[in-house]
Amino acid sequence: MILKIESTLPGFKPVMFKPGFNIVLADRTKESTKKDSRNGLGKSTLLEIIHFCLGSSLQQGDTLRASALASVSFSMEFILRGERVVVQRSTANPGRVFVEGDFRSWPNKPERGASGYWLSANDWRNVLAVRAFDIPTDSPRSYKPTFRSCISYLVRLGQDAYSEPFRHFGKQLTWDIQVNTAFLLGLAWEDASEWQELRDKAKILDSIKSAAQAGLMKDVLGSRGELEAEYIRLEATVNKIGADLKGFRVLSQYRELEARADEITRACHEFSNGNVTDQQLLDLYNSSLESEKEPAPDSVLAMYAAAGVSLPGAVLKRVEDVQHFHAQVLRNRKQFLLKEVDTLKATISGRETKIATLQKEHAEIMETLSSHGALDQFVKMQRAHSGDTAKLKEITARLDNIKRFEEGRSSLKIETEMLRQRARKNYADRYPQRQQAVAAFNEYSQALYKAPGNLVIDIGKSGFKFAVEIERASSTGVSNMKVFCYDLALAKLWSKLDAGPRFLVHDSTIFADVDERQVAAALEVAHSECQALGYQYICTFNSDNLPLTEFSKSFSIDRYVCLRLTDAKDDGGLLGIRF
Repeated sequence: MILKIESTLPGFKPVMFKPGFNIVLADRTKESTKKDSRNGLGKSTLLEIIHFCLGSSLQQGDTLRASALASVSFSMEFILRGERVVVQRSTANPGRVFVEGDFRSWPNKPERGASGYWLSANDWRNVLAVRAFDIPTDSPRSYKPTFRSCISYLVRLGQDAYSEPFRHFGKQLTWDIQVNTAFLLGLAWEDASEWQELRDKAKILDSIKSAAQAGLMKDVLGSRGELEAEYIRLEATVNKIGADLKGFRVLSQYRELEARADEITRACHEFSNGNVTDQQLLDLYNSSLESEKEPAPDSVLAMYAAAGVSLPGAVLKRVEDVQHFHAQVLRNRKQFLLKEVDTLKATISGRETKIATLQKEHAEIMETLSSHGALDQFVKMQRAHSGDTAKLKEITARLDNIKRFEEGRSSLKIETEMLRQRARKNYADRYPQRQQAVAAFNEYSQALYKAPGNLVIDIGKSGFKFAVEIERASSTGVSNMKVFCYDLALAKLWSKLDAGPRFLVHDSTIFADVDERQVAAALEVAHSECQALGYQYICTFNSDNLPLTEFSKSFSIDRYVCLRLTDAKDDGGLLGIRF
């Protein structure tokens, strides 16, 4: 219950609220002209101040963000869980909230400063969540009820807040509506939270599928068939090279031995070529030895005698000398050829010995090279093996991603169905809570329109489904009254619990375009209910729109006016200034 709202602004009009029914009126005075407006008198600003004191963030377009209100503090005194609390917050430093009260049962304890006890705005919201609504702050859920969302159903602010019962601002997300509405109605809000978590999973899987189909995730997913074919090929290559590397023996002198083997091959070729040349020369020398013969001593004389020539004795002497000389020349030549033959044979034999020695060495080197490998070969094989292994791991990961993706889609279907079954069971188990809410809504709608309405709560494919129905839905302003009846139902539910803020606040927006008879009926219902159930109802109203002739004779609206605002003067509004 709210007791008092004040401000450090000099012209601010303090508001003192009473238990039960309260109304803030904006009057049109005789002195005002048609150009004057009550839109700036502060009816909506009063609700902004309540939200500000209850931890809201200042948004673009809020009245409290105006430069004329810079460094202004607002305070609110109210009853929180049966205990008096005073909260003060400045527009200059909204992150720090000063508080007075009994802090012993608070989940966050204020710090003591020079200006009093204070805590951060976030800690203040945490205190309010626990003390005002018993919201579990230790829940592991990603989506859970918040104080700011719950209180916004009981203090609706802005035009959009009155458009439909289950939405307190225009762009409110589905999970926020489902989780907080389920919590306020006493339903299993955890089911609504899990539904949103499953929607998140489905959104991620859909995004991955869309990206894969567009070719944006080829390195992450890809075609299962192509990946499996590549996997089989790489696996065989990795296994083979791995086995080769395992049996590979590194020889540090491999390249030196390889060069020596090449050198031996070249030397053997040179020796062989030399032997071929020398063998040809040896054959020539042997042929010459066979063809070189001394002529017979009497052959010359016989030749002359056959010719009929008689040689004198002196000539015969000279022929003998020539024959002797020629024989000596032949002997010398033969000795030379024999010596050359011996030399050539020795050279050829030496070369053959060297060739045999080199061939033996070559065979030994080749045997060593065939059983060992060079270090650079080993490194090259290792690099190729590492690259193939890395590719194999990448393909394995991509195949795992495809498997998880497909399993995720199947698992999501299973989880969704299991959640639907569990939610249905919880829905059935919470029948008493649903019954109270539906009965309250029906009661209030019937009081306004003489025909019961329906508060529809159900479980659909996407989670909780909420709706309200009133038979005269085509009537002007009925949509506003749906919000009114729903809010009164919430106030009634929470008035029976230990927790709860114990107040319901409406701006005059909720009564716009509503038939005067329904307005009067709504205010009287709110009056009787808050008096009977022990909660506080606060509404703002334009005085000339009050349906005075429609009220019951026993209902005097003037008794419940806690503040009158006027457009007669610039200081007639809540803030005491115009800007």
